[in-house]
Amino acid sequence: MTEASIAIAASGREWALGLHRFVADHGGARVRVRVMHPEQAVDESYDVLVIDDITSFLSARLVQQVQQKDRKVLGIFEEPAGEQRLRKLGVNAVMRADAEPEAFVATIVNLAAQRNVDEEFAELIADLHEGEPEADAPTTARFVAVAGAGGGVGATEVAIALAADLKRRGTRVCLVDADDVAPAIAQRLDLPLHPNIRTAMDHLHHGSGSVSHALHRQYSGFTVLPGLPNVRDWGEIRSGDAIDVITELSVVNDVVLVNISSLVEQTQGDARGEGRFGVARLVLGAADAVVLVAGPTPMAVGRVIEWLADTQRLISAKPLHVVVNRFDDGLFARGEIEQEIEDVIRPTSLTFTPSDPNLAKAAWEGTLAPWSGFSRAIESVTDHLTPARAPRTRRLRMGR
Repeated sequence: MTEASIAIAASGREWALGLHRFVADHGGARVRVRVMHPEQAVDESYDVLVIDDITSFLSARLVQQVQQKDRKVLGIFEEPAGEQRLRKLGVNAVMRADAEPEAFVATIVNLAAQRNVDEEFAELIADLHEGEPEADAPTTARFVAVAGAGGGVGATEVAIALAADLKRRGTRVCLVDADDVAPAIAQRLDLPLHPNIRTAMDHLHHGSGSVSHALHRQYSGFTVLPGLPNVRDWGEIRSGDAIDVITELSVVNDVVLVNISSLVEQTQGDARGEGRFGVARLVLGAADAVVLVAGPTPMAVGRVIEWLADTQRLISAKPLHVVVNRFDDGLFARGEIEQEIEDVIRPTSLTFTPSDPNLAKAAWEGTLAPWSGFSRAIESVTDHLTPARAPRTRRLRMGR
């Protein structure tokens, strides 16, 4: 009989080392991979993910992604609050951290032997409908990350305009400020700084209220979850909690737009396995699609390529929509930038948005800018986020 293969999320608790040693000495299962990042948990091949309740990147979305690949998740806890969190996240089974290694292996083997009931049902349905034409799968992105390839390119303004345009189309949309370097959405829209994303995290994990209680409604109708007014506060919370909040918001919204920092490079993690800019990287890893805002110069194209090199493992298979913002340089310059981006990056869509002097006035007033060429260009981006056709796959040609 084939041994169950295990992925163990990096942990400082004794159970992890004890389990690793036990299966090495006695068999019954084998450790396939040590998981350091959420993308490993999704991309690697194994039967059961064993993970602590305090793991920085543990979220409801990660659990769902793992289970969708017919893998099981075993959550480990020390305190009752940890067990409660694991069950709320939807893991397949839970165990106390002080359980004997034999009990761990028995539970893992049992989980590995279970088939995904939903998958069995899907196979039966497929047999019944064999030969029928396939229906088009919905392609609307429900969780969209909006980032800038460098600071000051207008990513926040693009995110706000996208939220407004989605709302005009009758979409239930929430705009989340998860920029842990320069949060600005609440200030830009003249909204209160409290409650904010920290409040939403407390509501979610302590049961002190609903996540929706932390939202503010912009006058045009979309809701906003402000970021932390003091960026140093991000160091006191787990980045994975932001994903949990976004997952909750996606239940009651058609689209959740998340504005993140332009700083995304991988850095050395702290004791919890998180590094600086961990929020942005986790959001990118969990998003259904990415909107990347760039400046209107050839140098800005270079920044786009650098940004993609830092995030390629996170977004390599996701739809990527590039917005060249504040572009006013004519058809020749546009053709040059367009050719460079299409040749090297091959995004799912490429949109040029013009400068709009009304945006500066709107920022002072905390309002949305009036209808303009900028608004029309943003409509094109929205069309690509909610298409009737499947998007093209993007591939970054790093060898150029």
